[in-house]
Order: sequence, then structure tokens, then C-alpha cells
Amino acid sequence: MVDRVSTYAQSTRIASDLMRLQSSYAQGQMQESSSLKSENYQGIASSAQRLLNLETDYSKLSNQSETSQLALDQANSMYSALSTMTDLVTSMKTTISAALGGTGDSGTDLSTVASGTWDEFVAALNTQQAGAYVFGGGVTDAAPVDRTDSDYAAATVPSTADTSYYQGDDYTKTVKASDTLTVSYGVTADNPAFEQAMRAFNIISNNPSDTDALKEAYNLLDTALTGLSNVQSGVSNNAATLDNQINQNATDLNTLDSVISDIKNVDVSAVLLKLTNLQTQIESSYSISSNLLKMNLTEYL
Repeated sequence: MVDRVSTYAQSTRIASDLMRLQSSYAQGQMQESSSLKSENYQGIASSAQRLLNLETDYSKLSNQSETSQLALDQANSMYSALSTMTDLVTSMKTTISAALGGTGDSGTDLSTVASGTWDEFVAALNTQQAGAYVFGGGVTDAAPVDRTDSDYAAATVPSTADTSYYQGDDYTKTVKASDTLTVSYGVTADNPAFEQAMRAFNIISNNPSDTDALKEAYNLLDTALTGLSNVQSGVSNNAATLDNQINQNATDLNTLDSVISDIKNVDVSAVLLKLTNLQTQIESSYSISSNLLKMNLTEYL
């Protein structure tokens, strides 16, 4: 040891460089295996706060899109149910018109037809989407319409509006589709158009032979058709608004995802090239260190 050249400073520098290279190599291996620049925010300290903000925005927008999609699914179910209701009301109008004009089938039992159509109308109002009733306002776990409710009496002529059949509440469903857009898309089964159709079916079922009753029922159905068309148009507009916002959210999510990826992820091919270069440098450092250790005073002189 006495005749060994004093290489302390050189050895220390080489050892320090070797440790730095080994640390870089280990980090590169982690990046290559995970495709991430760092396993934690500390490793990207300069961009950590921005990344947190972007990830928060992404999570919020993603949740808004999910709830908007659920609302859109309900709106589509409402639209389909409204189409069914429109067909039922139109068919009943035709039947009553034929009866009043004396061109109907004499064997047709108006009471039976009206009652059956009424049941189908009620079934449409009790439409469910993903297990939730769509026309009950905030009450989604129970059918919103029950025409056998004890408070819902047989209609007399002239009739008055009666929504005793309605079992829901007056809550109007809304959804926050984005930070700047809230859509009210709910329709409740006590809507005047629904009530008028329900009342018309009630009148016909209980007064099938009364001409005045049939005329009133016909007029109610005619008014209900206009109302149903307006309600369906509103539902359609809300659905279109939701669909457009969901698509916009998807575009924004893709943009956010790209920015987040740029901050978090690495170019694996570049990392592999870096690892190759680091390995060469490490091997070179080992070689130099080995040669320094072999040198002694006699060889030096």
C-alpha cells in the first residue's frame, strides 16, 4: 500500500461519477419498465402542481360525462315512451271519431278498448331506465302512476283535472354536464298533457255510451297530443344538448389526457438509448477505476 500512487482525489471523483451514473441507470430502468418519468410527484417536482390540477380537471370532467350519459339514457327512454303515448292517444282518437261518426265497429266495446289503451299509457308513464322510474321526479324507486289509487275517482262529465294517480314528487331532474352547462331534463307524470290523456281514458272507460262524454274525451285527447308533441320536442332538445356536450367533453378529455401523458410519461425508445449510453459510461468508469487501483509507485516512476 505504501508504493501505491496517491489516487484518492481521482478515485473519489470516479466513484462519485459512478454512483451518479448508476442512479441514472436505475431511474432509466424504472422509466423503461413503467413508461413513467417518476413513480411519484417528487420526481417531477417542477410539474407536480400542474399535473395535480390537470388530473383534478380530468376526474371532474369524466364524472360530469358519466352523469350526463346517465341523463341522456333517461332522456332517450322518455322520448321512446312519449312516442308510445302519442301512438296510443292517436289510436284512441281515431276510435272515438269513428264511434261519433257512426262508422265504428258496432261490436267494439269502447270501455274495454279505452281501459286497455289506458293500461298501456300507464305502462309507458311507468317506464324505467337502469332500474329507475323516469317520470317520477325525485322518486325513482316506485312507479309514478297508479290509476287504481283510491283518491283517483271515476271521471264524470264535464270533467276537471285530476292528478291523484301521480305517486311521484315535483322535483325536476337536472345534470351538470360541464362547468358552464346545467341541463334540466326531467318530466313528471303529472304534466298537463299526461293528465289530459289519462282523464280522457277515464271518461271513455266509465261513460262509453255518452255522446257528450266521448266528445269531451276526444277534445282532451286532441289537446293532449299537442302537449305530448311539445314535451317530446323539449326532451329531444335536451337529449341533443347532452349528446353534444358529452362529445365535447370527450374531446376535452382526450386533450387533457395528452397533456397529462406528456408530463408523466417518457419516450421508451429514448430511454432505451439513454440506458445503452449509461451502460457504456458505467463500464468505462469501472475500467478506469480498475486501472487506477492497479497502478503502484514503481510503475508510475
